[in-house]
Amino acid sequence: MSENHTIEAPIRSVVIMEDRAQVTRRGRASLRAGRQVVSVAGATPLVADRTLRCRIRSGGQGSAGAPSGDAPRLVDLRVVRRYLVRPARPEREREIRGAVEQLADEYLAAFDRVASRFRERELLCSGAGGFGQEIADRLAVAPFEAQWTGQVDELFARRARAEEAILADQWAQDDRSERLRALETELALALAPVADFQAALVAEIAAAADGTYEIEWEYQVPCALWRPEYSAELTAGGKAAIVRWRSGGTAWQATGEDWSDVELAFSTARPSLGAELPLLADDVLAARPKTDAEKSTVEVSSRDEVIAKTESAPQARQTDTPPGIDDGGEARTYRVPGRASVPSDGRPHRVEFETWEAEAEVGLFAAPERAAFVFLRSEQQNPSALPLLAGPVALARDGAFVGRASIAYVAPRERFALSWGSEDGLVVLRDVVRKYEETGLRKQRHHRFEITDYLANHTGAPQSLRLLERVPLSEIESVEVQIAEKETSRGFQRSAQGVLSWALTLEAGAEAEVKLVFEVAMPQSVHWNA
Repeated sequence: MSENHTIEAPIRSVVIMEDRAQVTRRGRASLRAGRQVVSVAGATPLVADRTLRCRIRSGGQGSAGAPSGDAPRLVDLRVVRRYLVRPARPEREREIRGAVEQLADEYLAAFDRVASRFRERELLCSGAGGFGQEIADRLAVAPFEAQWTGQVDELFARRARAEEAILADQWAQDDRSERLRALETELALALAPVADFQAALVAEIAAAADGTYEIEWEYQVPCALWRPEYSAELTAGGKAAIVRWRSGGTAWQATGEDWSDVELAFSTARPSLGAELPLLADDVLAARPKTDAEKSTVEVSSRDEVIAKTESAPQARQTDTPPGIDDGGEARTYRVPGRASVPSDGRPHRVEFETWEAEAEVGLFAAPERAAFVFLRSEQQNPSALPLLAGPVALARDGAFVGRASIAYVAPRERFALSWGSEDGLVVLRDVVRKYEETGLRKQRHHRFEITDYLANHTGAPQSLRLLERVPLSEIESVEVQIAEKETSRGFQRSAQGVLSWALTLEAGAEAEVKLVFEVAMPQSVHWNA
């Protein structure tokens, strides 16, 4: 005949994944030789049965344990769920009804008192009006009397006291109304049957010898998730700018189990996806001869492309994974130092798991085509051995909160950029003039762009910044893009991607004008859908 043991196995560690959590419980049990049932009460009914695992280790405090060759054997493992319905509570109903009646009596008594105070205030207002008229009439035939001042003050003081009492009574009535609504809700709950879901983890173990064993339970539960969240502070004083970075995760869980003082870790693993190979399908290509119109005309369209390069500000990428956490295609685990607690309340709880500092290159830059502001930008390296996942960043400069930004996936040792907001004292305006003409016998088409950027420094100190503009790049030999260097402001640098930059220094109160002129030339057979 098997023995039944109910042991305490509190939650020791939790790994929160993208849409679930893996929970580990540990407890000790003193078992006799033979077959017996060990159960842990208080588990959540949301346990995924297929993920339940149990490990049994020999040894324990105060016991020599079992011989190494006589390890216990796990015979069966299951989750036992119970659905209990408790009837309505008549004693609680009587208690609530008594409180409701008492509160209703107080409300009605206070209502009569407030009505009498309103009548008193009306009489005082009427008396004040009559007394004022009487003073006016007497002043027409007699001088002002000194006792009138005290009488007027006393009349207005009584009116003020009456109004204060009315406000106090009204606030008290509002409190009684809120309390009555709360008691009505509580009464409805007391009258309704209470459903209670309970679950227990049950293991049937065959032990070859008496001893104390450590039993570890592991399972997964839904209704838990996490997302990365960061905070960064820029300190620009001294010889070099420093970025102080804090990495953390915001966790939500409503599993029915409170995770109190546990070893916590965040993971990007997705066990629900499995490891199945994708199905392959045929990609059929078809060809047809061009029409005469297609042979004589070339259709050209302009498009914006993100500049992708290493060791720069990372760009957003398209992935085939479900919406959630971008981990670069490899499962990552971020462990929280020490212990943490996440209650089962469905509310967000932020837990930090890493902090670091890095030197940053700081400068002002403006890209008027994208936004008419001058921004403070820093570029720093991720010194961590783990990547930074895509997520929001709370920004602070010298201890003051300045706003929020976001980052994409940043690999270890990769450089990335942060924008720390605009400089209000620097003004930038952009003006674009586009002209079109056809020249020559073959009607060569020319599109001329004249871009003028106006900058002004109202900060009261010299400011250095970098101004960015761009010109299109042609992928067709018959389409030419040329910068009119005589009309374009000197001193620019041009990248292979067509980005032009000017390094400018503006004195206090100074203004500057930067001009960019370029032409796009193409034959008549090319149609540009700009």
